[in-house]
Amino acid sequence: MKKTIRQLREDRSESEMQLAAALGATRQDIQDLEEGMASPSVERLRLLTEHFGVDETGIDLEPRRPPSLGEHVVDALTK
Repeated sequence: MKKTIRQLREDRSESEMQLAAALGATRQDIQDLEEGMASPSVERLRLLTEHFGVDETGIDLEPRRPPSLGEHVVDALTK
């Protein structure tokens, strides 16, 4: 089962600051990853998999942005 970075972090009762420190990143970097505003580099993905003890397929990297107004309109029109 894939889990988001936030889910993996929260499963370990880890704060954003603790994860940032473990990865050599900033809290903002972690927030951007968790909110789908950024994708991890290959190196950061490797660090994440090692930190959480999962392989690349265990991390859900899909963006979690809210739908745009246009997407809401299209969704409403297609129902």
